[in-house]
Amino acid sequence: MSTPPDAARFSVLDSLDAGRYDRIGASWLTDRLGRFPLLMQGPMGSALMQYAGCEDVPAAYWNIAEPQEVIRLHSLYRAVGADIMLTNTFQASAPALARDGIGASMEDVNRAAVACARRAGTPCVIGSMGPCGLSWEEPETSEFRAVRAAYREQAHALLDAGTHGILLETFTSLHDLQPALTGVMDVASGMPVLVSFAVDDECRLLGDGAELSRACKEASGYGVASVGVNCCSLAAADAAVPLMARAVDLPISVRPNAGAPHRDDEGALVWEDLTDRFADACARWCDDGASIVGGCCGTDVQVACVLSGCLEERSPQ
Repeated sequence: MSTPPDAARFSVLDSLDAGRYDRIGASWLTDRLGRFPLLMQGPMGSALMQYAGCEDVPAAYWNIAEPQEVIRLHSLYRAVGADIMLTNTFQASAPALARDGIGASMEDVNRAAVACARRAGTPCVIGSMGPCGLSWEEPETSEFRAVRAAYREQAHALLDAGTHGILLETFTSLHDLQPALTGVMDVASGMPVLVSFAVDDECRLLGDGAELSRACKEASGYGVASVGVNCCSLAAADAAVPLMARAVDLPISVRPNAGAPHRDDEGALVWEDLTDRFADACARWCDDGASIVGGCCGTDVQVACVLSGCLEERSPQ
């Protein structure tokens, strides 16, 4: 099959720009993955939503409008022991920014996010990428190429700005994963690419119902560095970690959420405090083979702190 012209163009760019990729941080991650568990920082979006009047402000907008607050959150996670920063770019592809009415360029938003994450001083910064929102039906059509290009361009912007890898997270179908992984791999040039799925309590992908073990095997075929689950329940996480460990010989990540939020008396979004349950679950995940742990939507710095304490007991002295 011939290489599409847009992919060929980025292949040339990749060969020119990959020399600027920060491979020291990438080596730090790959050298440690699987040797002992690492803590990934907690969520940015749900934390930013809790400020008064900010519920409807797109998380990516903060990178441009209020970078000091993004830096503050990263620094809090780092202060309690997070090994890996995750950029505030989950919805910062060009299609997502256009949908959310953010006028700054995709490159500027992602570069600002990387700068914020790197300010925390962690040895590893991973670029967060979520589903871009574009639809397609058949491979190698103009629609497919547009979706692939959206992922490729955001991944290139993140890596060129200084991330040490890419995390495709909260993917709910194998259909959406295909252009995402092909687009990212167009420009990864050997940098670590991680994938994380959103699943129900039966460990099936939320969008197409595919079994998690099948999804992990599909991702493994692209040469990813890790597979995992995020934004799922604690029960789903408990079931998913040993399932993934049996399905593929890859480092496993697990980052559940804090359930569905409710509104307090002042109308603010509030999530249930599951700190103690996360502390208990962390030991199970590590015993079952998890290499990266963390919390997703609705968790906070306190959850990250207890996870850090659990991991510290297991780290080599």
